Amino acid sequence: MTKRSVISFMLKYLWVLFVAFALAACGDDNGSGSNSDEKDDDISVIDDQGTSSEKNSSSSTDKEMSATDKKSSSSVSSSISSSSSISSSSVSSSSISSNTQGEEHDVQDSLKHVADSLAAVEKVRQDSIQHVADSLTAEQARQDSIQHVLDSLRALDPDPPTAEIVPPAGRYYNSIKLKVRCEEVKCKTYLSIGDTLHPQEAGKAIEYGETGSVFFYAEDSLGNKSEWEEAKYDMASDNICGTNAYPVPLGGKTVCVDAYEYPNKVDELPRDMVSQEQAAALCQQEGKHLCSLAEWQAACKSKDNTRYSYGDSYKESKCNTNTKAAKRSGRKDQCRSWFGMYDMNGNLWEWTSTTSKDHPNMYLVAGGAWNTGNESKCTDSKFSFYPQNQYPNVGFRCCK
Repeated sequence: MTKRSVISFMLKYLWVLFVAFALAACGDDNGSGSNSDEKDDDISVIDDQGTSSEKNSSSSTDKEMSATDKKSSSSVSSSISSSSSISSSSVSSSSISSNTQGEEHDVQDSLKHVADSLAAVEKVRQDSIQHVADSLTAEQARQDSIQHVLDSLRALDPDPPTAEIVPPAGRYYNSIKLKVRCEEVKCKTYLSIGDTLHPQEAGKAIEYGETGSVFFYAEDSLGNKSEWEEAKYDMASDNICGTNAYPVPLGGKTVCVDAYEYPNKVDELPRDMVSQEQAAALCQQEGKHLCSLAEWQAACKSKDNTRYSYGDSYKESKCNTNTKAAKRSGRKDQCRSWFGMYDMNGNLWEWTSTTSKDHPNMYLVAGGAWNTGNESKCTDSKFSFYPQNQYPNVGFRCCK
């Protein structure tokens, strides 16, 4: 309640009191005038009627005075009551005004608190957005730096990686597990079955069992990619040759050729230091014969008549042609012909049952050895040896 309101209230209260007292005073004056008139009348009556009338007049006067006093008292009480009502109303109005102001203050405090909270939340949001933006900027800078380094390294090493698919292209008689290899560190490999439109990572083996083409490539850590290469597979069911031997067509007939150099067992060292005569005898003990040059070349050159068992171009990594010793049979899994014969290029020269045209008493060897490089062709048969001689780089293979 303001100071001005208090003063106004006090003035109203004093005015009410003043009115009440004024009304009381007026009541007293009216009573006195009436009594004088009544006394004059009473005197006349006494004269006429005597003592009895005087008594009646006196009694009537007392009653009128009593009524006048009651009226005055009632007026004062009414004035006081009215004053109290006004006072009470003013106090009540003041109390309501005070409560309303308090409630408005509480609402304002609540609104301010909400506004402060929203401002705090917005600041946190803006700080978070700025943090994310700063992180993205830092990440972009890091990526740019990495790309710059890769570009620099790629300029120094522009050569793409070499990809190899395992097992290599050819004829198989059971489903196989395909995998693409790359010799470089952190190199990724991919293959796509049937075409080049659906590449998938080929670091892990993928089951495959249908006739068709599989395409593959590799990508090194610098982003250099090899070209798509194609490997053709033929899933056959006509293996009539038994364990570790596969059919090879020749002149309208079928010859069964051992898959490995004697003793025709995977992961064993092939037999060397054996003469041509001993080789022929060992094959005969197996119920087979020492392969002729024609049989041997047909198995090596495969259906496409290639220079090497894996293709027309020499690739040092495919076969054991540039080392210091023979390796265990089948270790060079890329050195496989279409029909399924391993190590026909390099590893060991192989005796044949075919004699040299220039030296009829000598027998031809084929395929090259571990140190003959690109001279390890399927077509090479320029060396011939006496059948009784033994050599550390000459072995053999049996046919049936």
